[in-house]
Amino acid sequence: MSMSGANQTILDAIVALAEEIGKTSPEAAPKAVQIVDLVRSIEAEPDQNTIQDVLDAEVGENQLSDVSSRRAAAAVVRAINDDGG
Repeated sequence: MSMSGANQTILDAIVALAEEIGKTSPEAAPKAVQIVDLVRSIEAEPDQNTIQDVLDAEVGENQLSDVSSRRAAAAVVRAINDDGG
């Protein structure tokens, strides 16, 4: 997702701190990895194919043409990206 520079800087700092904690404190490493994984999931782009599958399932696969379904999914991805996540 498109993040503002400030938000991305904060997320990068969280990852860096979690990695440092994991390196300096082996007993905390599993939790540090969980933190990094959570941040990475926040940074992930929305998946247009998953959105399209959900639209098809909710509306009914025969209700939208493939083109309409793809366009609707693309519009959702654009809206998420334009909103900053």
